Amino acid sequence: MQRTLLGLTVATVLFGASVAVSAEFNFVHASLNPKNHIDYPVNMDFVERVKRLSQGRIDFRVFDSGSLGDENEMVEQIRSGTITTARLSPAPLSSICSSYSIVNLPFLFSGPEHLLKTLQSEGFAELCDSALIDAGIRPLGYWWLGTRDLYTKRPVRTLDDLKGMKLRVWEDKYVVESWKALQAIPTPISMSELYTALQTGIIDGAEGWVATYNARSFQQVAPNVTRVGYINIASTVVISEKIWSTLPEALRAVIRQAAQENAAFALETFKREDAKIYERAVKQGATVLDVSDIERWRQAAAPVADKFAAEYGTKSAALIEWIKKNR
Repeated sequence: MQRTLLGLTVATVLFGASVAVSAEFNFVHASLNPKNHIDYPVNMDFVERVKRLSQGRIDFRVFDSGSLGDENEMVEQIRSGTITTARLSPAPLSSICSSYSIVNLPFLFSGPEHLLKTLQSEGFAELCDSALIDAGIRPLGYWWLGTRDLYTKRPVRTLDDLKGMKLRVWEDKYVVESWKALQAIPTPISMSELYTALQTGIIDGAEGWVATYNARSFQQVAPNVTRVGYINIASTVVISEKIWSTLPEALRAVIRQAAQENAAFALETFKREDAKIYERAVKQGATVLDVSDIERWRQAAAPVADKFAAEYGTKSAALIEWIKKNR
């Protein structure tokens, strides 16, 4: 059988001029986080499932710690076929299809099963799948990773404590809108600069996933974690459409199956992690707080979903109503 290396020119640049090919297809999988991050084993679960189910016809080179670039750079490399598969957050995908931001609307989802039910629905597929595929990125499956909370230099126990605080937030229009509605000051800071920005007082805190907070030792510069759970974190496993178009249907079926099984593994893994992350944060020196007025937070942020529905039309508005009815 003739062996084929996808993206040979790129692979030669990435891996060196001499490439030993032992599989019919050699993929590049990119992982944004380091190996000590909880999402790395879930990335590897997808990789190993594809390898096993393909019976060795597909092999991988895996690059962790964002060594192939941040998510925006990864998107461009996926489109070109330089990167074959990756796990992407909604923010870079919403730069291609703005309606993808629906998964980041504040306090919209009641929990992981509710989020995944939405992601796997026809209504969600109708919003963005075609636009993403046309842009060279094919969605394969979805992860629930946990919830996004708040970590700060000084304690936040009520909505009033938050007023006027400078926060690094996810680069998503409606995440920014959410924190403005909560009377914080969203401040653009890259993840690579976040530790120093907290350390030097450029910002007062950040919203984010406590698993990342733990992995990056942010408790040293922002020792207070406030549980607000305003977003149930969605992530999408994707494949380069350029590479997908070269695959035989049998291998496409293998990859679909691996992605579906990986989504179930992700849910199990991150649910287990969610039960431990706050305890781990405390052990590493953080103080974990709960707000006493969470309903005020919900009410303050509620107009953000209404604004989204008005801006993105009938399909988005209908899906938001469906989400609310199916909690």
